[in-house]
Amino acid sequence: MNKKERHDNAQVRIFRTRHIYILLSLFAVCTVIYYMGELVDFAGWIAPHWPLFYTVHDLHRALFLAPIIYASYFFRIKGALSATATAFVVFLPRALLLSPFPDAVLRMAIFTLAAGVIGVLVGIISNQIELRVRLEDHVRDEKNRLLSILEKMSDAVMIVGPDYRIRFMNASMAQLFGQGVGACCYNYLLDTSEPCKQICKLSTVIGGAAERWEYNCRDGRTMEAVATPYIDTSGEVCQLTTLRDITQRKGFERELIRASELKSELLSNVSHELKSPLTSIKGIVSSLAHKDIEFDADTREMLLSSVMEETDRLTSLVTNLLDMSKLEAGVWKPEKEPCDILDIINEAIERQKWIHQKHLFKVISKGKLPEINADYSQIRQVLINLLENAAAYSPQGTRILVRTECTDGGVRVSVSDEGTGIPRQDLAKIFDKFYRSAQKTQRTWGVGLGLSICQAIVNSHGGRIWAESSSRRGSTFCFNLPVAPGVPEIGKQSK
Repeated sequence: MNKKERHDNAQVRIFRTRHIYILLSLFAVCTVIYYMGELVDFAGWIAPHWPLFYTVHDLHRALFLAPIIYASYFFRIKGALSATATAFVVFLPRALLLSPFPDAVLRMAIFTLAAGVIGVLVGIISNQIELRVRLEDHVRDEKNRLLSILEKMSDAVMIVGPDYRIRFMNASMAQLFGQGVGACCYNYLLDTSEPCKQICKLSTVIGGAAERWEYNCRDGRTMEAVATPYIDTSGEVCQLTTLRDITQRKGFERELIRASELKSELLSNVSHELKSPLTSIKGIVSSLAHKDIEFDADTREMLLSSVMEETDRLTSLVTNLLDMSKLEAGVWKPEKEPCDILDIINEAIERQKWIHQKHLFKVISKGKLPEINADYSQIRQVLINLLENAAAYSPQGTRILVRTECTDGGVRVSVSDEGTGIPRQDLAKIFDKFYRSAQKTQRTWGVGLGLSICQAIVNSHGGRIWAESSSRRGSTFCFNLPVAPGVPEIGKQSK
């Protein structure tokens, strides 16, 4: 129990004790007056021998209404019943033993019952009055607390009366739209001279319904409005409106819709890209499995080469999907160590020479290159993706050049082809996930993840990747990588 509760309990005890003493005093005075005639006769007094003390006892009993009503007012129904029972005990000796009047007990019982009913009624009325006062205070406190909460809310809040005039607005509302208490809501929000029938919900809300809608501000923001009925201190039903800025959420929703469309497109592309090589492999294997058909050595070698090509196609597709999922999940972290970039380039090119035998691959290196700080396998994957991309978008028999040179603090690698180039409008999109150029290529498979994976890997190494192209003059993809720690920057003059 805290200090305030102990103080309140002490005050209650003092209150009860004080009124109990007053109540006992009233009972004592009423009892003395009630038995004054008998006391005068018993003591033999002559002076106070007044007729008032010997009249009908109902008049004397009427004095006890004072302590009964007092008890019922301060101690409610229990007090009224206790005071009535005490009065009955006081009345009983005189009614049974001392009263000279007929039917004294019956008259005493009737009076006690009537006094008890009066006391209970006074207690009930007192309870109702106190309850009403408490409810009014509670409602007033709750309204003040509600207005205080509304004032501190980060959402914009305003209260509009049935006359369309703004009666209250919090600081957030004033910050968003400016101070407008007393102004008409349609003029304040929409800058119109009359209520807007399309979005105004005032009449519906005043009727008792809650409404929710979206409101587009003049500055382009989108607000979500929630309106509910609110009884003002004057007793009028008003509209309490909460406005929340959902511009960012709307942007997220559009992004989610776009992501859902991309997902559907990805599933469609992956299904198609998986089905085509699987169908080819199944057809070739079925042909080779026929015992009735005999193939010569050249045909068998051609069919097996086709199976290997389709298998490589499937492997590349699945690898790209797995790599992208790992990059997005953040579980594919580069394990950096000093590497020779020329070793990585030569290994990647040897693989491509075997796959793309009709293309000419060449490496041009400017000066001695320092070791780079990179994950060997990941950078090799970047080069493989760029080389495959160059082979796909350039005619057979053309050259694919890989150039290396030193830059400030790192090494630059570029892969150039002699294809048709990339349209200017596509340059800003080629690194987006699932984006595929509309150009006709030597192969049509893939789901548009290769360049996106390259960008994610290069960025994770602290480098940068970009593309340069002009129409019908081929494309060049470049990326920078930092040198290994402690390696001096050689060839810094090459920029």
